[in-house]
Amino acid sequence: MNKKLENFLYSQNSINTYKCCPLKFKYKYIDKINWKQDDENSREYYDNLKLGTDFHLICERYFANIPIGIEHSKNEDFNIWLNKIKRLIPIKEDKTYLVEYEVRLKNDCINIQAKYDLIIIDNENISIWDWKTENRKIDYKKIENRIQTLVYLYLCKEVVTKLYDLDISYENISINYYQPEFYNEPITIRYSEEKHNKIEKQLYEYVNKIKNTNFDYEKNLKNINHCKFCEFNKLCNNKEINFSILEDEIYES
Repeated sequence: MNKKLENFLYSQNSINTYKCCPLKFKYKYIDKINWKQDDENSREYYDNLKLGTDFHLICERYFANIPIGIEHSKNEDFNIWLNKIKRLIPIKEDKTYLVEYEVRLKNDCINIQAKYDLIIIDNENISIWDWKTENRKIDYKKIENRIQTLVYLYLCKEVVTKLYDLDISYENISINYYQPEFYNEPITIRYSEEKHNKIEKQLYEYVNKIKNTNFDYEKNLKNINHCKFCEFNKLCNNKEINFSILEDEIYES
């Protein structure tokens, strides 16, 4: 096992990064390279990332019942988006709302974390909500087997139910991806015990594979099919980055 990964805390982003390209994982998580361009071509891309961060903060304040500060926002869409969310998810006294909620699971096989935009708990259900602000439509097929979906559902059942001493069936756990720019309703993925067992196996296999990768041989790590989607394309191949197609998933919050 790579000694630099002995105490590494895995996440949806790190696992997905390895899945896309092991060399990119090495750069980001072992070598700690933070590669960010600052030029005209990249500006819109990073502006869109900031837009997502700002909207997540507005949603966090709303569900935490603190002043939202939306009147100071320069983005006129935020009011429209937040009103859609208020319609979809009215706050009720008999429910528990966990905002920007982080959980961790550590055992002999895996050390992994997740940070949820929102978890809603009642006596019989757990509903996970994730806000998406990217300017491309998402759809069920693309997100059903995303690493984020797997990690969020798995840790919800393994950790959240235990922390709150909840006896909630797999079928009453769901994750809802909501993209207010394009949809009035969320894309909902429901859980099951069969899915849980399958996801557990997948996550353990991913982590075990990462732990046992020899990161000293860089030339064997690169996934050339991913280069055009990668922010390290300039570093690896001395090629300009096309920010219009740069991978979104690794930047999910």
